[in-house]
Amino acid sequence: MATLEQKRKAATQTGLYLVIVVGIAVVINLFMMGMNWRKDMTATERYTLSVGSSRLVKNLKEPIQVDAYIARGTAQLDAFVRDLTDLLKEYQRKGGGKFKFTLIEANTEELKAKAEEAGLKSMTFGESSATGGDQATIAQGYMGLVFKYKSEKDVIPQLNPGRAEGLEFWITNQIREIFDKAENV
Repeated sequence: MATLEQKRKAATQTGLYLVIVVGIAVVINLFMMGMNWRKDMTATERYTLSVGSSRLVKNLKEPIQVDAYIARGTAQLDAFVRDLTDLLKEYQRKGGGKFKFTLIEANTEELKAKAEEAGLKSMTFGESSATGGDQATIAQGYMGLVFKYKSEKDVIPQLNPGRAEGLEFWITNQIREIFDKAENV
């Protein structure tokens, strides 16, 4: 049988090992956050910008501002907004300070007027109940992007929250078009 002295020594060693392991995990986590490292494990690399998109935003001569008008209120809308936000953050990360974006939920008359003035179209979003009943959730709002580069402004007036695929293609083409107009290319 183990003596009280041996039990104390084992408990102390176990506690010490636990503190060391937690400390190592914290240091690794802080190091990885500082590196802003992440790995896209999806088969289609859904959360990784293409080389062309990365190069485009990195080579902008001046910063581009993207105002992302969003609507929330259904599971589909919330998922789309999350994916859109992640994609815009990836552009921002790859842009090295030359890509900035703002999420705007047009929930006041003033913001709705700004969305309309920018060229966005109001949309109605509907989603049936997940429980399979006769219930549905309906939301109304704006889901579009306004691009501002130098003195140029362009817009994607409506985004389909049911289709996040191809969003990078749309955004990159819009950036390229506004860049070409502003730089007389």
